[in-house]
Amino acid sequence: MAEYKTSKISKNKIIDTCKELFYLQGYKKTTYVDICNKANSNPGLINYYFKTKKNIAGLIYGDFFVHIKDAVKKYMLETYNCYDLQYGTTLELRVFTYLLDNNPMLKNFYYDICNEGIEYDIEVVYHFYKLHVDEYNLNLSEDEIKLIQTAVVGSGIGITKRNVEGFFNCDTSVIFNFRIKSMFSLMGVTPERVNEILSETEKMFSKMEIELNDYFLVTVK
Repeated sequence: MAEYKTSKISKNKIIDTCKELFYLQGYKKTTYVDICNKANSNPGLINYYFKTKKNIAGLIYGDFFVHIKDAVKKYMLETYNCYDLQYGTTLELRVFTYLLDNNPMLKNFYYDICNEGIEYDIEVVYHFYKLHVDEYNLNLSEDEIKLIQTAVVGSGIGITKRNVEGFFNCDTSVIFNFRIKSMFSLMGVTPERVNEILSETEKMFSKMEIELNDYFLVTVK
């Protein structure tokens, strides 16, 4: 039991160190030496627990998005006494987009992992789309869900990279609306419903207060 506790502390120390370094320096500029020195660890432990630096970044990114999901759901339940999955999903992406647009260090981290091809856990993403299929009785097969998942994730990474690089001249709201419309359209949601979701969540988002603490911890009030 003591060995397990020590291992857990060591593993968490590496993750916490990477959160700080990836946020302040960016994923690309953070080296194994940086991580080992700050975490008082060694490359062997990093390899043992995580295999690669990319895997650590994937865990941090996934945990970051889970924080956003939890914060948005909590906010909706406390503010509106209900939670709609389509509204919630759109609000989550509004929060994520807002943070990227207003936090250069977070944007740099996300740009780095997009360039490295680091994605949110594929099983978690699949479960996310399966939730929509079950909640709204969407007539989609398992392969169609996987195709939608692949298309949305791939286009999202590509659009984010191009946006950071200054490829687009339009307002960020145009890019955001395009991504939401594309995602819901692939799931068979009607344009009328999508426009309603965009309109209503824009009003809801305007009343939200968003904070980023401890590098990747999101709170919504």
